[in-house]
Amino acid sequence: MGRTKVFDETKALDRATRLFWRQGYSNTSLKQLLNEMEMLNGSFYHSFKDKKTVFLRSLDHYNQKVTYKRQQALIGHDDFSIGIRALFTEIFKTIKSKSEPNGCLIVNSMVDEVLCEPELKTFLQRDLELFSQFMIERLQHSIDLNLTSINLPVNQVAFILITYIQGLFRLSNANIELKQLKTQTEYFLQSIGL
Repeated sequence: MGRTKVFDETKALDRATRLFWRQGYSNTSLKQLLNEMEMLNGSFYHSFKDKKTVFLRSLDHYNQKVTYKRQQALIGHDDFSIGIRALFTEIFKTIKSKSEPNGCLIVNSMVDEVLCEPELKTFLQRDLELFSQFMIERLQHSIDLNLTSINLPVNQVAFILITYIQGLFRLSNANIELKQLKTQTEYFLQSIGL
């Protein structure tokens, strides 16, 4: 009887997450996943069932590791103007890093090939709603403490920020100079009163 290869699920998910982040969902084959995760077919199907399941788990894994760290940067400051700059600092660290794939796994996944699958589309839409709610709550908290004053509705400012962040990640995939992105971001924040 053959031996079953033992694997570390967290390590395997981390590897799968990075592979999807680098290549995208559609460009990642099952064979590539098995190789990257260092798993045999039987172990893979027993643990994850299929590519879509491992992708959904990778999106969760990404949120727990990368998105969480960025959100903690914002939460670390009652003043939203300071917190949002701390969040952008975390984003710029990822953009600058040679060991991290470019962009954002969530943003990179918002493409037709992924959004045409209802389960994946639902996940990404819900993720966007949660991030939007998080931004609204943090901004409102700062306003309630009289640390921030804006001329636009809170929900609109949050949505504008999220749109900008998504655009920033897209530009980072085009290897735009980091200094330019930082300068542009500061001008953008000032223009919306932050």
